[in-house]
Parts: sequence; C-alpha cells; structure tokens
Amino acid sequence: MRDTEEFERAFVATSYLLDRRGDDLTRGLSGGAEPARRLVAALGHPERSARAVVLAREIARITQALDARGLA
Repeated sequence: MRDTEEFERAFVATSYLLDRRGDDLTRGLSGGAEPARRLVAALGHPERSARAVVLAREIARITQALDARGLA
C-alpha cells in the first residue's frame, strides 16, 4: 500500500510540474489515496511560497526514492 501512496504523490507532484491544477492533478489515478488528496490541497494553497515549499519537499522525496532504487 505504501508504494501505491508514494506513486500517487509522485504522480500529483509531476502533474503539477506539467501545469495541471485542481482536480486535474489526480486525473488518471483510481480514486487517489488520502496522502495524494492532501498533497493536492497543499498545492492549491493561495500563497505561492507555501506551494513552492510543498512542491520542493515532494520533488526531494521523488529524487530520494529514485536514488534508493539506483535510478537517479
């Protein structure tokens, strides 16, 4: 289950980088687990600096996961 949640969070963060917003961030996911929905909400914060912090944290997680698997 944890791998699915991590994938969904990475999917949302990558979708955000590709200029998707709101409900489009989870388009393609089957429902979306709670962590992904919380991330969507955080990426919808009205303050740009708050969104930047959230996105940076997610990109760091993606990079660490790729590195741990020898893919980075």
